[in-house]
Amino acid sequence: MIKPIHLKRGDKVAVVAPSSATDLKSVQNGELKVRALGLEPVMFPTCYTNYGHLSARDEERARDINNAFRDEDIKGIICLRGGYGTPRILDMLDYDMISENPKVFVGFSDITALHVAFNQLCGLTTFHGPMATSNYAKIQGERVDFESYTYESLVKNLFSDEPMGIHKNPNGEQLKSYCRGLGEGILIGGNLTLLTACMGTKYEVDTRDKILFIEEVSEPIYKIDRMLTTLALAGKFNHCRGVILGTFTGCEREKKAYEGGFDLPLEDVIENTIVPFGKPVIYNFKAGHSFPQPTLPLGTQVKIDADLKQVVFMESGAI
Repeated sequence: MIKPIHLKRGDKVAVVAPSSATDLKSVQNGELKVRALGLEPVMFPTCYTNYGHLSARDEERARDINNAFRDEDIKGIICLRGGYGTPRILDMLDYDMISENPKVFVGFSDITALHVAFNQLCGLTTFHGPMATSNYAKIQGERVDFESYTYESLVKNLFSDEPMGIHKNPNGEQLKSYCRGLGEGILIGGNLTLLTACMGTKYEVDTRDKILFIEEVSEPIYKIDRMLTTLALAGKFNHCRGVILGTFTGCEREKKAYEGGFDLPLEDVIENTIVPFGKPVIYNFKAGHSFPQPTLPLGTQVKIDADLKQVVFMESGAI
């Protein structure tokens, strides 16, 4: 894998909006947060536009990504927000150019499609972590107060070449597990909806000999079942070395029309769709659409131990 050079205080970083738009106040607050990290934000055009449910037309959003990687003065790229839209620009990105200009790249949620493409087509490590408008800081005027767990994880990943080592959940929450044994491999994955949306395309996630990370937000459990079943039928759990299940924020059991009817509990769905493959599975891993949130170096070597209920990040995502 190709690793970008870690960020330094004062570095210029591009802020781009490859998915949905947001309001001007959120953009301004996002700029403040990036600056409070000790970086110099360069707000790209798509941060200030909107096109229906997207931040801009596909060509404009792809252009911002390509230009950010191409610009030698830009040392990193932080996505403004998620939402929807990244699958529409996958065919418009210059992957050869991107692989020749490795840079720190950060985002989550809809950004999953870009992570997988950059990890697999460019061989580039990326960071699943908070975005410019993510809710990990309180802003009063020009003052920015970061939530400590999220801030420390983000800074150690982006500003260092040291591995994270043994993972610790926020607030002392314990990891849990299914099955037994060890799994070791390159970390890949992200949002479940995006992983399934790209199935059958050249951007489909390749889980062979990898550790697959999955998270989701605001989907009823029966849809989680459907998407996990899709991955199972495609061999994604059979081929991987292990699975890390992040947060499933707001994913509730939907009430059915018949009396007493509800979706199965999420735990039952996991036991039905993932556990039968016998791979080590870590769950209650507090990463995804929840804060505090750790930053994860995608494309790096990770070891999971279902017996010890432990995740170890064995290498850094940057040099």
